[in-house]
Amino acid sequence: IFTAPSSALCLEGIKAADGEAGIKKVPFEKADIIAETILDLIIKDLPFNKGDEVVAVVNSYGATTRMELFIIARKIDIYLKEKGISSFSIEVGEFVTSQEMSGISISLIRLNQEMKKFYKMPADRPAYKRV
Repeated sequence: IFTAPSSALCLEGIKAADGEAGIKKVPFEKADIIAETILDLIIKDLPFNKGDEVVAVVNSYGATTRMELFIIARKIDIYLKEKGISSFSIEVGEFVTSQEMSGISISLIRLNQEMKKFYKMPADRPAYKRV
């Protein structure tokens, strides 16, 4: 049995892949609560509104597993629906990593008709492929 100091049970929260300081420290929570906390900050920042349609990107910084990313993606879809925002697509993967750093990032991209047209197009690049 071991005990961890309470400071070890804290997420640095909302930090960049290169390790920049986060904007907020939050207590360690379940994945659903973490997803809601991040989404609330993002939705308020742009702001996103009821009726918006988005692409959500769930990125692993390197050490976070695909299973953990899909748990977050599931909550993103549910939470956005609760907010009246529809997810056109949810991209899950390792898009921006940093030497096996633990953690995730979430990005929301608001779509309009023109953006949808371009999003649906095929892409074939070393870091991203859509057929």
